[in-house]
Amino acid sequence: MDQRVIFHLDMDAFFSSVEQLSNPSLVGKPVIVCGDPYRRSVVSTASYEARKFGLKSGMPIGQARQLCPQGIYVTGNPQKYVYTSIKILQTLKEYTPLVEPFSVDEAFLEFRELSLEQAVAVAKKIKERISRDFGLACSIGIGLNKYVAKMASGLEKPDGLTVIRPDQFLAIFGEKEVRELWGVGEKTSAKLKSLGISRVRELAAFPESTLTRIFGVYGTYLKLAANGIDESPLVPYYQGVDPKSVGHEYTLGEDTSDRGLILSTLSRLCEQVGRRMRKEGFSCSTVTVKIRFEGFKTITRQRKLDTHFERDDLIFEVARNLFDANYKGERIRLIGVSASGLVKKAESDADPIFDIDKRHKIFVGVVDSIRDKFGDDSIKRGGSLRISWPAF
Repeated sequence: MDQRVIFHLDMDAFFSSVEQLSNPSLVGKPVIVCGDPYRRSVVSTASYEARKFGLKSGMPIGQARQLCPQGIYVTGNPQKYVYTSIKILQTLKEYTPLVEPFSVDEAFLEFRELSLEQAVAVAKKIKERISRDFGLACSIGIGLNKYVAKMASGLEKPDGLTVIRPDQFLAIFGEKEVRELWGVGEKTSAKLKSLGISRVRELAAFPESTLTRIFGVYGTYLKLAANGIDESPLVPYYQGVDPKSVGHEYTLGEDTSDRGLILSTLSRLCEQVGRRMRKEGFSCSTVTVKIRFEGFKTITRQRKLDTHFERDDLIFEVARNLFDANYKGERIRLIGVSASGLVKKAESDADPIFDIDKRHKIFVGVVDSIRDKFGDDSIKRGGSLRISWPAF
């Protein structure tokens, strides 16, 4: 038997469940984990008791309070969630070395030489172990590839266990709307609907050549996804995966059209992106700016250069040009910047040719070391002084 069996393990309402575990008085109550509950932030995770009121991840806290005024709003504690996540991953490694962390509350597991029936027995043991050792519930989806396993894990939440056999995918998902497919967002769903495709079965039968003509290589992904086909490998935790991008974004204290304040925020974000790239040994070729306006309309604009760089001032120069080209004086809620097209810096890049670049490298190195030792706010560029920053 050479087939692989894939589990997708998804912790149920992870952040809020950890909070309820830490504070038993919260058990059974609508708990909403967010940023600062007294400032503008969004819902990170809502307990199932809160979800009954229509709350979901990404919802603004103001809207959440309208739907669930009796909810208990808790400031998230990332360190606590990461600690618990690591402990759970260590437990999963006892069942198979082929574990791929997918997020702080999700992981893929691969098993070899197991039938689907045997896999169910293993999944039950894992669920029981997590419940016993951590007091938490999880849902597990089982399939012969990562995509099917991921789709399966969401079918019977919370505390679910679902197996999808190779010939069952379309039978289960065929009549569901295409936006329920993993990787299909609202814009793609709307575009597919304009083509007369609203159900998964319709997408599964649609000509791939037409999809690729309209969506490019993403069209092939859509066709495969609708048929439950996925040949992507599982990447074990010990191999590691280089990031595809490095980014930061910030929700302003209130919607504003103050250009100086917005650019100050953008400058600080560029500093943080540059610092993260240098710390992880990357340089980038593409800068993307994200702007969310009053009313939640969001745009992203990017520019690719012919060289790779990690200097804050160059990131800000590109980001500012993108912002200026797309900003017409509207009130803004959120601004973000990210760097992509990442490559590992070669050893030959260690000694810049020009004196000005050498001086800049020395200067940035000193600034980074000061921030590492004394914190991000210990030294700032003049352009980012207009805003008081929380920790990212």
